[in-house]
Amino acid sequence: MYTLNEDQVKNFHEKGWIGPLDIFTEAEVASVKECLEFNSTIKVVDEQPMMMFYNNIMNISTSRDLHLFHKAITDFFTSQKIVRLLNQLGEPDLLMWRSNVFCKMPGEGEIKWHQVYDSYNPTGYDEEKPTLVYTEEKDFLNLTVWVALDNATIESGCVHFANGTHKHKFGRLQVPAEEGMFAGVKVHKMIWQGGKQYSEVFDFDASQWEVEAVPAKPGQIIIFTERCMHYSPGNSSNKRRLGINARYIHPKVQIYPHRLKGDFFDENYHNIERHFCILVSGRDDYGINRVRAWNDLDKTEVEFQNMTNLVRFDHVELPTGKQRVEIDSLYQQAIEGDCTIEEPDPILHARKYIQWQAWKKLEGISRIEAMQMYSKLVASLPRKRSQVTTLDEENNDNNGSVNGANPGVIEIQEWLVAYLAELLKQEQEQIDITAPFDRYGLGSLDATSLIGDLEAWLERELTPTLLFNYPTIQILAESLAGKTNVLVNA
Repeated sequence: MYTLNEDQVKNFHEKGWIGPLDIFTEAEVASVKECLEFNSTIKVVDEQPMMMFYNNIMNISTSRDLHLFHKAITDFFTSQKIVRLLNQLGEPDLLMWRSNVFCKMPGEGEIKWHQVYDSYNPTGYDEEKPTLVYTEEKDFLNLTVWVALDNATIESGCVHFANGTHKHKFGRLQVPAEEGMFAGVKVHKMIWQGGKQYSEVFDFDASQWEVEAVPAKPGQIIIFTERCMHYSPGNSSNKRRLGINARYIHPKVQIYPHRLKGDFFDENYHNIERHFCILVSGRDDYGINRVRAWNDLDKTEVEFQNMTNLVRFDHVELPTGKQRVEIDSLYQQAIEGDCTIEEPDPILHARKYIQWQAWKKLEGISRIEAMQMYSKLVASLPRKRSQVTTLDEENNDNNGSVNGANPGVIEIQEWLVAYLAELLKQEQEQIDITAPFDRYGLGSLDATSLIGDLEAWLERELTPTLLFNYPTIQILAESLAGKTNVLVNA
């Protein structure tokens, strides 16, 4: 069993980090990689591939807290191989409270210098929703374990640390979203930045500090306190850099305190109602956090979530027509219960209207029954391998049509103007086709609905990040009509 020597412990407290340490075997790494690769998909946006994940506890697309559902990840980070090392750094009582996957594909940009002192959102601290609340009597360590699942090299963007910065609290600067902490990594920008107009960076000059790059091989770990300034440069190699981390804190630190007020959405719009912490060592004598050994899903819901992953990550041959509508409506009934939304306009929202009708027909069926029906139907579908599509491929798809004809720029613009006018309860004359979508204050749900209805009208599949890549009605209409191949960076 690996143990830290005196020099390693001393280095941690002086530098804020130690590693890489040889901890996990090839088989242990393979089990986590297989879990992540099976329960993910590759999306290509602006010619940049992204590895996309889904949290089956929060029911949201995110790379965060996948350990809440996938036991292979939980077993990885509750292993005594890790926990004993953390205890040696001075914390006998520890909760594992968060995990995150960091996949940096070839060509992806940097994650800028950052530290976590007050709470746990480096892109912008929300005083109304602090993630962590420390006690005044002791300044507890926030400990993170980062594990390389692929080779993390200088070229692929390994983690860099500024030694000793954990002893200093650096100020924050507000910047436009496109200059923010995660602007260089599209998937993280989508998860943390979302539709926010501004982000934050730190008032930090790396040239004034001793900086060390820390390459790591699969199975090696790096332990650090998030207070230590760290960053990772862009991936200039031709290989993926996949890593995963877990975060640990003392049980006396309160996690998501706004939950006690009945507010179950964090500052990144993640639903944390079913979030829980795992006691990995020592005792919890405080009872201020939700601590469990495992999630509270019953067998029916576990099977349902596994079946949704088969659909979500393209492991089954999906039917078309009525059976596909049935699958989608059963999913809605299982997740949300009876349909309570207004009847959509069958012209502007063709697909939504058909789906709404199918969902309404399930009224009275319990969520558990819907889960069982969904699981039985998906289990009967033939398996297949995942497919990867790009927006360019979608734009050149000859199947795109409306009643057998490809719509032109003007037709698409008119549809988008009518849609936004209805959504925003404005006159169509108030919709500016040259204004960024961000100006209209569209939330992620609004954007998802718009893209879904646009897919139905055009009868073709579109990327979920369409509005980030084509930020105005005019640009989007020209692209969809095939008049331009210009890609606009998000």
